[in-house]
Amino acid sequence: MLLPWDDKYSVKNYLIDQQHKRLFELANMAHNMVTKQTNPTEIKKMLAALFDYMHTHFSDEEAYMESIQYPMLDAHRDKHKFIISEMTHLVRNMEFDFKKKLAIIMEQWLLKHILQDDMGYAEYCEEMNEARKKQATKTADAPNKNDELLQQSVMENKKGKVAKGKMHMYTCLCGRTYNIQPEIHAKIQGGEAVKCPDCTTFIKYITDIEAS
Repeated sequence: MLLPWDDKYSVKNYLIDQQHKRLFELANMAHNMVTKQTNPTEIKKMLAALFDYMHTHFSDEEAYMESIQYPMLDAHRDKHKFIISEMTHLVRNMEFDFKKKLAIIMEQWLLKHILQDDMGYAEYCEEMNEARKKQATKTADAPNKNDELLQQSVMENKKGKVAKGKMHMYTCLCGRTYNIQPEIHAKIQGGEAVKCPDCTTFIKYITDIEAS
């Protein structure tokens, strides 16, 4: 088994963390299939799924880095292109040193990339959030109605007073997540902006969840 996921690898962004966890799972599944002498056709299907997910993740990650104006975005994007290129070559040429090449991609490139390179933008974002907090403290405005509703939603979530039924998950640039109630969600989708009280960036909709 390859290195398992651990919360210490978090980049403090909900969407990216979930994708990293899935990549760890897929990488371990591919590794286990190879070591157990699985049918080559099944291995190729597994690798194709891993390849597709890597492509989606890299695209989302680059969009996130662009949104936070990460200065090393171009270099990071080049590393993504390199990993995708090598993965493409591996899938198309499984009969040549397959196990060795898979180990290199999984252990030395993909997981190492997550554990080292991705920590760079996580640290950058944390520094930017701290700077925003200090600036917000100096130039704090009176809270608007939406900010008050957001705080109310956060407090009710913490106290376990969330109503049953559909809730709406939001996140912001600092990676914090909010389970937003339908009435607040409707206002945000209607064009009203709500900011995260920590990093002061606008919260963005991710997905719907069922509260029980």
